[in-house]
Amino acid sequence: MYTLTKEILLLTEIAACIASDNFKLLQSKSNNYKKQGYDPLKLYELILQSYLFCGFPAAIESLKIFRKHFNDLEIQKYNHNVIEFRSSGIVNCKLIYKKNYKKLIENMNSLGPDLKEWMLIEGYGKVLGRPNLSLKDRELVNVAILCTHYYESQLHSHMRGCLNLGIDKKVIKKMLGNLKSISDMKNINKAMKLLDKITIS
Repeated sequence: MYTLTKEILLLTEIAACIASDNFKLLQSKSNNYKKQGYDPLKLYELILQSYLFCGFPAAIESLKIFRKHFNDLEIQKYNHNVIEFRSSGIVNCKLIYKKNYKKLIENMNSLGPDLKEWMLIEGYGKVLGRPNLSLKDRELVNVAILCTHYYESQLHSHMRGCLNLGIDKKVIKKMLGNLKSISDMKNINKAMKLLDKITIS
């Protein structure tokens, strides 16, 4: 049973701040995160992960804010091994997509075989396969970002990914509802309806 902690709720709020380029609120939320005594490495991982959907500029600006609050934190560089990234990427992708994995790979390959490889190596391997933040937590973060940006097709996939990983629909809805002070309510309402549609089908 997956438990939605106050820490993860705050992390998804921070993810929505990054996705909406609201760096003033990100500063406040990051300060609150530190005051609560939460794990700075989880926040660091969230910011790194954000570049997949928000780009390097957003991640860089967010890391600048992170360093204002956690300047003394020593971070070890992660060893890069493309073969291992691809292998773990396939495993993570299958966990998230389950029976739709083959269809995803075929679709991505038809769009562009290079992007398909980058998705597996970079996205599901190098980034989502990192330690300090669980795959379930990472998928919730992805949903928060994609709800804020509202890329419906990708949001659909990662909502289903949350469900495939064993995260209850009520947990996803609670997380989405918690974003109302950051994300556009129209996007949140559309995301709620999308989730209902996924769970009915």
